[in-house]
Amino acid sequence: MDLENNEIFTIVEEEVQKMGFFQRIASLFVSPVRLMQNIKYYPAIASMLFFVMALSLLTMPFMDAMTEITNNKMSEIMLTRYGQDFLNFMDSAQSTANTGATSIITTITTIIALIVVYPIMCFLKALVLFIITKIARRGEARYVQYASMYAHVLVITVIGSLITTAIMVATDTLLDASSLAAIFMPNGDISMMSYNLLSSITLFKIVETILMFIGVKEINSFSTTKAVAIVSVMFVLTAIFTAVIAGSSLLILDMSYKALGF
Repeated sequence: MDLENNEIFTIVEEEVQKMGFFQRIASLFVSPVRLMQNIKYYPAIASMLFFVMALSLLTMPFMDAMTEITNNKMSEIMLTRYGQDFLNFMDSAQSTANTGATSIITTITTIIALIVVYPIMCFLKALVLFIITKIARRGEARYVQYASMYAHVLVITVIGSLITTAIMVATDTLLDASSLAAIFMPNGDISMMSYNLLSSITLFKIVETILMFIGVKEINSFSTTKAVAIVSVMFVLTAIFTAVIAGSSLLILDMSYKALGF
């Protein structure tokens, strides 16, 4: 029986031709099922992550503008929440001490952060999904296959980030126009958990989830129902985590407010 299974696997593997880098990129948009089938037999991680990290650097020109927009929004929240804007006080103190060297260090730190965040996302999400699949049992996927799947899906993530960041800067807002928050809570802010949850559900996140569903289904040979269930759990966990991280900035504000003695 084992010999027969190995022979079948070898035949299938021979039928699935290994894709080149540009084939993988193209298939991500035009033939995701074929791509995920290819990842099952030929997982690729490094080349896709390098591509994602390079794309992420395209957001650098928007960083200063996004920082200003974020600070303005936080100032509005502080005026409402505390009756005064102590962020300007902190910025003034920092700007007095700023030097050219500090500016260079800040730029380097930003570049490193942009580059490192995507590989971390890839490997952590792959680990969580791998654990969920094993808990669900009968999953055939190996960790490296999930890591490869996420490395490919991150191409959509970084493209979405680039597009939404450019739109935010152009419209001078932190509201992601592709999110559910833009439809149901356009006047909300990060002090509201419901707003953060809706903000985490964007057009690009939905596309990523669909690709994840295809990947989980094809890599594990799962039924549609089982793949949907597993991906739904991952989607909910990701949305909650994103909302909590967004809301945690208010906790930092409270701590800063008390530490400054206002």
